[in-house]
Amino acid sequence: MSNLEIVFKEISKNKIKLAASPNGATFEENFKQYLRKYGFNEISKNTMDDELKSFLAEIKKDILNKDDTMLLGNSLYKRTLRKDFADFYIWQPYGSQDFPDFLVFSQNSVFAIETKFSKEKQSKPMWNSNIPKKNSIYIFANHEFLDLTYFLGHDVISDDERAKLLALWEQTDKEYTKWADDFNKKIKNGELTNNYGFTTYIRRAYDQGKKHNKNAILDFFKNKNRADLENNVISFISLHS
Repeated sequence: MSNLEIVFKEISKNKIKLAASPNGATFEENFKQYLRKYGFNEISKNTMDDELKSFLAEIKKDILNKDDTMLLGNSLYKRTLRKDFADFYIWQPYGSQDFPDFLVFSQNSVFAIETKFSKEKQSKPMWNSNIPKKNSIYIFANHEFLDLTYFLGHDVISDDERAKLLALWEQTDKEYTKWADDFNKKIKNGELTNNYGFTTYIRRAYDQGKKHNKNAILDFFKNKNRADLENNVISFISLHS
């Protein structure tokens, strides 16, 4: 059994304790404790060597890819055989506002893990501008319910559905660019003054609801498929560690 499998089995045993964290920052710190306890060293962005910095930059495009079509291998370890380049993690590798919260490196793979925490009685995560990525792991905990669950992106949204939603924003971005160009042209030609700089912006965001499917699953804790989703994470880690 891999170290990361043990981490997830242990957080399953301690769901109430972890979900009782007072806020998201504390929840992440508590998750770090499990990673460290079961063999993962933390490497800070400020202390990592140039080789690791270069590798992070190399994989950034793939990690941040909205499609997220594949799980990345730990080619850094395979190339160098340095023991410190396996069984470690980086917190917020691309900043606090970017996905993911954790990159966890085993000998064979680089696992992207996103934590979602809510203090309110909320049974589904907030997705904001990132739709669930295919081969990424999500941990969702709720303070009010004192519960925690986890799942893979591809278990909650299909490739076709993700592609449709992403295509909508691509088209929206194109239309907005056309509008902005026309708006700027009218200002330049004196048709508009824009003395006070009024403009608009489009905020990309994803949510779950019953607009398109009245039977949509919106409660991740009472989800009838919950056990399968959690087991799939363990199997996924076992297969790729």
